[in-house]
Amino acid sequence: MWELFCKTCLIIFILMCLHSFLGDVVFRLENSFPKVSEITREKIDTSKEPIQVEYSGAKKYIKAKGSKNIFALEPQADYSISGMVIAKNSNFWFRDIMRSKFDDVCWIDFGLVWGELAKDKKELYKNLKFKSNKTLAQARQLNVNAVRAYDELSWNVGYIDSHVSHTHIIPANSNIMGALLKIRKNENIKLNGYLVDIYTDKSELIAKTSLSRTDHNATSRGSGACEVMYVKSVQIGDKIYK
Repeated sequence: MWELFCKTCLIIFILMCLHSFLGDVVFRLENSFPKVSEITREKIDTSKEPIQVEYSGAKKYIKAKGSKNIFALEPQADYSISGMVIAKNSNFWFRDIMRSKFDDVCWIDFGLVWGELAKDKKELYKNLKFKSNKTLAQARQLNVNAVRAYDELSWNVGYIDSHVSHTHIIPANSNIMGALLKIRKNENIKLNGYLVDIYTDKSELIAKTSLSRTDHNATSRGSGACEVMYVKSVQIGDKIYK
């Protein structure tokens, strides 16, 4: 009897993994052929600070569809950031097995740096290492580790904290998602959209966004200092995707 139970559990687990894997393959195929919306002569300037302006739009909420749920996004600020990608987490494979509602609406994460940190890649990685991942406790976080002692770094800790962001992204459509999937580490990108709080269609709070680049712990507005961004356009090189 025990042997039959174990075999049944194993078969169920294999079927769950197969279903999840095939679902992820379909998801990638559906979001992997973005079309360029326009070409621009404006270069991406990673030396500038992100631009954040209090939201004053007419829409109180923006509807967003996840793979399984419907969400209401409450814009908090118009937001634009130009930065160099130092980490990326698409968090797709086998996501059905351990997927939260947050995972269902935020489809990809980027670790970004700007200012002095984005000037020299060799100097940056000589000093710091970055990794964007999802923990066993379901948290999606950016780990920043110093290669050398902090007093030997090229920048002080305060500057590093205020020029590194972990952005959880909700793409406005599949074309933008496809463009985001194309992005690779060390590329310069520009994101335009809103910083948003996330609710279910039944008004259950899922997450709040950070509204500051200087918060860096669980006591912040975003419960971890991460930006939650609804992206309306992304620029890669001279190409803009909307």
